[in-house]
Formats: sequence, C-alpha cells, structure tokens
Amino acid sequence: MIPRDFRGNLRVDKPSYTSRRGLLNLIIGGLLAVSGRPARGQDIPALTALSPPESATATAVIDGDTLQLADGKILRLTGIEAPKRDLAPGDAAMAQQAEAAEAALQVLIGGGAIALRSDAGRKDRYGRRLAQAFNGAGDWLQAALVVGGHARVRGDARNRLGLRTLLKLEAETRAAAQGIWRHPAFALRRADDPALARFAGSFQIIEGEVYAAAIVGGTGFINFSPDRETDLTLVLKKPALELCAQAMFDISALTSKPIRCRGWLDLYKGPRIDITHPEQIEVLEG
Repeated sequence: MIPRDFRGNLRVDKPSYTSRRGLLNLIIGGLLAVSGRPARGQDIPALTALSPPESATATAVIDGDTLQLADGKILRLTGIEAPKRDLAPGDAAMAQQAEAAEAALQVLIGGGAIALRSDAGRKDRYGRRLAQAFNGAGDWLQAALVVGGHARVRGDARNRLGLRTLLKLEAETRAAAQGIWRHPAFALRRADDPALARFAGSFQIIEGEVYAAAIVGGTGFINFSPDRETDLTLVLKKPALELCAQAMFDISALTSKPIRCRGWLDLYKGPRIDITHPEQIEVLEG
C-alpha cells in the first residue's frame, strides 16, 4: 500500500512512473506553498557548510528514514525521525503512518540516484552512514518528508546544519495536522501536565513557560515550576552550554518565556530531558 497524497491517506494500487512524478511534484509544491522556501538543497543557506556532494545509489527503502545503498552501506537520513511500527506495536494507525513514510521516501528517491552531504557526524552508534540527502532533481529529502507530515525533527550535537529550517517546516506541518501529527503518539505535550512522567522512556516534544533558567556550578537548568523536584527540568551540561554560547543562545534569558523543547524524556527527581544542542529548544512568540 502507498499513500494517495502524502498526508497519510492510503490506496492499494501501485502508481505508475507518471503518477509517482506527480506525487513528488505535489510534495515539493507543498514545501513551497507551506513554507515559502524552495526544496532544493542549494537554496538553503544553512546547508552550504555541509561537505561537497557525494554520489550514491539507493537500492531499497528500509523504513521512512533509512535507505540501503548500492555499496552495501545503510544510510540513516540525519536530522529527522520517521514513524516506526514498533513505536506503537499492534496500532494500525501507526503502521499506516510508517507505511506512508516508506512510500514517500521511495517516491522521492525515484530511480535511486541521490547525493549525500555530511555534517560533523558521519556515522551513528550502529555504524550507519549519516547524511543530508538530495534526489536527482536536487530536492532535499529530509525537508520533503517533514513537510509531507512523514517525519519529525530529531537532531544531534554533531549534525546541526539545517535543523532550524526543518524545525520551521515541522511547526507549519504540525499546525496543519498533516500525517504523523494526527497520531496521539506525536502529540505536543504540556510541561505542566501532572502526568508527564507516563511518557518517560520516549522521545517527546513539550511546550511550556519557563519558570526559571540558570547556570549553576557549570550546568544549566531550565525549570517550568517552583517545584524543582517534580516538574519538567531541562539539563545542559558543559558541552551543550558551549554550543549554546557559540550560537549566542543565552539560556539564562529564557525565564518567563514560552519555549518548545524536544528530546528523550527520563525520570530523575521528576521528568527530565538532557539537552545536548541548542536546536532542541525553540523560543516561541509570547
């Protein structure tokens, strides 16, 4: 099964080459309509610092953000996370979203010729290749998947180029409730949710107004209520603070500001997220 229109609506029939191209044009057209930004990688200023393009051939789609390459390597599209069936085992809606993401990626790669451009981190802990990827027309695969509602932004400290652009595209797609944003597993959480701890052990996107933000003993702390033992706390260790300083992002100025944060939620004296890079925090308009 493949998606009808990259908004999660599925149909059974396999598309012809012509319809696949039409679907690709719909994705790219959607990127222009939603964001006002072109989909082509060379038009995104943040990507100019990536490594020079390296030609590759994708031979198979493993899932919505992972490709098998002709040289035998596995490519993980950096900066995004597509839905996976194991996020909600037995959930038909999650399986549908995962299938739609896989089909979207298949359409985007077309005949398989892609170009790879790398940031500082070239491999993940599983040995998979990490890169921003572009199809034969120069279209940025990560951006197209985010705009289509087939992926959310999930970066890391070594691969930050382009994340701010992807975050803006994600916000617009989420506001339109497209694709994965209709599934409760991807819902925005509230920092003041008294039951936030139930999501521990998963990647979450959370919004709230900062009660207090400060650097104490070389570690940054961002809290969302006076009760530091039970509220959501964002923790920034020295490497993260250094990256924030380089980006001229002053966390101590976040007090009383509404923010959106993302990361792996765990429990230590209440819900906690370790922040490793500044793009995990978005300052929202008041």
